[in-house]
Parts: sequence; structure tokens; C-alpha cells
Amino acid sequence: MKNLLKFTEKLKHLPRTGWLRHGITAPESVAAHSWQMAMMALKLAEKEQGYDFNRVIKLCLCHDLGESVIGDITPRDALYADKKQIEQEAIEDIAQKSNFAELKELFLEYEACQTPEAKLANDLDKLDMYAQSLDYENKNPGKDLSEFRQSAVKAIATEIGKELLAQLKA
Repeated sequence: MKNLLKFTEKLKHLPRTGWLRHGITAPESVAAHSWQMAMMALKLAEKEQGYDFNRVIKLCLCHDLGESVIGDITPRDALYADKKQIEQEAIEDIAQKSNFAELKELFLEYEACQTPEAKLANDLDKLDMYAQSLDYENKNPGKDLSEFRQSAVKAIATEIGKELLAQLKA
């Protein structure tokens, strides 16, 4: 557990790069982002069926753990072309050092985005970004973060994701 906490502690203090690049002075951390995704999944578990929400929550909590090693790499970074490979290597290292074999499985499932649970977790990732952009615009009048919402809208794939998006737009 001690080794795992060394990695998770880093995420608690790692700011999300995309928000920093857009002038948000105190952006959410990577851990806060993952936590909000997991909270959305927990709430959905109350009424939605057809998903293993235990699995969705695990995917949400673990999907960015590799960033504790590689940092928050965005599409604007030179390393982005290699992100999948270096993040997978980081996950393998974390899993080995933390004796957490399931982590690699969760990461690969999330990245492949083939299972219903991974598709939903990926949608929650985008929905969190959508909601966060609105929050930052409300706190920073005149700030235009619509590119984040446009990106999210294009990526939403599940029916639940589309329903939640409609609620956020309302």
C-alpha cells in the first residue's frame, strides 16, 4: 500500500495541464478529475442497469494513474504521439512496484474502450471535462473554454453519456 500511495499522492498535487494552458490559475488536480468521474459513476449506479459499476468506478479511479510518472500530457505536447506507450510502461512500473496487478488490466481496458464499462468511463472523462469548463468559465468571466466542450461532445459514445450531456447543456 505504501508504494501505491507514493504514486496517488503525486496525482493529488498534479494540476491538469490543459486548464493551466488556458490561464486557469488554480486548476483541478488529476486526482480531483478522477474522483469526480468516480462520483458520477457511483451516482449512476443507483438507477442504471446493464453495467458493472464496480468496474466503472475502478476504471475511473485508475485511468490516469500513469500520469503520476509521466505527467499530464495533452495533445499539444510533443510527447503526445508516444503517450500511450510511455503511459503503459508507467502503469506496468506502478503495478509492479505496488503489487497491484489489476491496475494494468484496468488501464488496458480503459484505453481499448471496447467494453461497455470502458466506454462509459471514457464518456465520464469527457463529461467531467465539459462540466469543468463551464465551472471555470463561470469563475472567470470572459474566459472561453468552449473548445473543451466541443471536444467532449464529439467523443461521447454511450446513451447514458448523451443523456448526461443533455442535462449539462440544459
